[in-house]
Amino acid sequence: MKQFAVFAALAVALGAIAWAAPPLGDTSDRNQYEQFAAEIIVPNCDLLHCFRVLVPWTLGRLPGDSLFKWKAYAVICNAAAGAAVLLLCQAWRLPRRVGQIAAAATALGFGSMYTLYDTFTSDPLMFLAGPLLLWLFAIERPMFAGVSSCVMILAKEFALVPAYVHAVVQWWHGHRREALRAAAIALLALAVWGGLQLWLRTAYGYHFGATQSAQPLRGGYLWHWYEQTPGRVAIAAMLAEFGVLWLLAPAGWRFAPPILKHVAIALVPPVAAFLYVQQPDRALWNFHFVVTPLAALVLARVPVVLMVMTMSAFTITNLRVGAQLPFVPPSSASLAVSMVLGVACCAWSWRHPRAAVA
Repeated sequence: MKQFAVFAALAVALGAIAWAAPPLGDTSDRNQYEQFAAEIIVPNCDLLHCFRVLVPWTLGRLPGDSLFKWKAYAVICNAAAGAAVLLLCQAWRLPRRVGQIAAAATALGFGSMYTLYDTFTSDPLMFLAGPLLLWLFAIERPMFAGVSSCVMILAKEFALVPAYVHAVVQWWHGHRREALRAAAIALLALAVWGGLQLWLRTAYGYHFGATQSAQPLRGGYLWHWYEQTPGRVAIAAMLAEFGVLWLLAPAGWRFAPPILKHVAIALVPPVAAFLYVQQPDRALWNFHFVVTPLAALVLARVPVVLMVMTMSAFTITNLRVGAQLPFVPPSSASLAVSMVLGVACCAWSWRHPRAAVA
C-alpha cells in the first residue's frame, strides 16, 4: 500500500507537469511513432525506431487522442519507475527514507521530465524496466522477470540489461545456479529480439538505413554526437543529465551496501555500450536505478531542511531542462544552487558518517 501511495503521488505530480509542458519541437519522432501506431507495419522502414514496436503497437490499439495516450503512458511509466526504485531499495535492505528519496529523484530527474515533454519514445518503459526487472530477480521471481524481459525487449534493447546484471552479480557472489538461470533469461530475451529483427527484415524489408547507432565501426552515435555538438553544449548537456546527482552519487558509495556496489560495477560495460550507440546525454538516465539510491544515501543523512532544499533545486532545474516548462526560471541558477547545496550535503555526510537514517 505504501508503494501504491508513492506511485499515486508521483503520478499526480508528473501528470500536472505533462499537462503544462509546451508543444513538441521539430526534433520529435512523433510522426514516425504515430505512423507505426496506426499502420503497425510500414514496409521498407529504414529507422531504428521501426524495430521498437511494443509501445506504438499497444497505444495505437487504445481509443482516444494520440498525444493524450502518449503523455499518459509517460506519466504512468515514470511514476511506476519511481515506485519500482522504492521496491528495489527495500529488496536491497536500504533504509526507508533512502528508498523514498531515490523514488522522488527518479521520477523528478532529467530523463523522466524530458519524456513528459517528448513522449513519443520507448524510454519511459525502459526507465521502469531497469528497477522493476532487478526487483523481480531480487525477490526470486525469475519467471516473471523472464517473461517481462522478453516482452519489454520488443520496446527497446535496454530490457536485456537487468538480466545480464543479475547474472554477473550472482556469479560474483558464488551463486552459480542463479547466475546461469539469469544468463539463460538474457539469452532468451536476446533471441526474441533477434526473431523480431529477422521477421521484420525478411518479411517487410525493414532495415537500419543510415542510422549512426548501427555503425559501430564508424564510432557509433557517440562520434556523430561529438562531431555535431559544440563542446560547451555537450558539457552542459552531460552535466544536466544528472545535475547534483553527479556529486551525491559518488559520495554515497561510502555508505552503499555490497549489493548496490556490485550492481553498479556490473553496469559499467552496459553503460559504456549505451554511451557509444545512443545519444550520450540521454542514454545515461537508463541507469538511474543505481544513481538515485547512491545519491539518496547522502541526502538521507543530512538535515531535512538541507535535503528538501537540494531536492527542490534539483527538481526546478529538471522542470526547465527536461520538461521544458517556459515559466520556470533559467536552469543555470537552479543548477548552480543545487551544486552548492550538493557540496554541503557531501561535506555533512562526510563529517557525520554515523548519522541515523530511518
